Amino acid sequence: MKFLRVTTTALAISAFAGSAMAQDSGAYINVGVDAVEFDAYNISGKIGYNVNEYFGVEGQASFGVIDDEVDGVDIGVDSSFGAFGVVRFPAAENFDLFARAGYHFTQIGGNDGGVGASIDTDGFALGAGGQYFFTANDGIRVEYTYLDLNVSGDIADEFDDASGSADVFSVSYVRKF
Repeated sequence: MKFLRVTTTALAISAFAGSAMAQDSGAYINVGVDAVEFDAYNISGKIGYNVNEYFGVEGQASFGVIDDEVDGVDIGVDSSFGAFGVVRFPAAENFDLFARAGYHFTQIGGNDGGVGASIDTDGFALGAGGQYFFTANDGIRVEYTYLDLNVSGDIADEFDDASGSADVFSVSYVRKF
């Protein structure tokens, strides 16, 4: 019985200490949905750290779940990874506006009746949005990101202009730690 009391007390103290440390942490995660040009859709996740109230960094990964059909060919994002610097402006008590800039690596895939191909792209990425926190640690984030797409690899040699851009609109759940 004494062991049970000591264990329960130790767990309670560590839980309290952990929650106190979590409130002071600048870490956060996001899980959401990206609409690429409103034609293809991805599941995305972000992990970030707020250095202070105004500046932070974040990494992003997204994976395609719904492709667009163009002339009978399914085309969409297979995967995308990026790293960003983030500038925040606290607009209200529970609402922030932000801008972010960084670099991304994106693989775009196509499939036509069982025959598939993929293209590797990379480039600068710029975005802006807002997030509203309905509790101290939970919120909703809405954002727009512009992706500069520079095609690389063997396929780039076959095109005169092997570049382009994509508009990505995102909605995600935010959890601060």
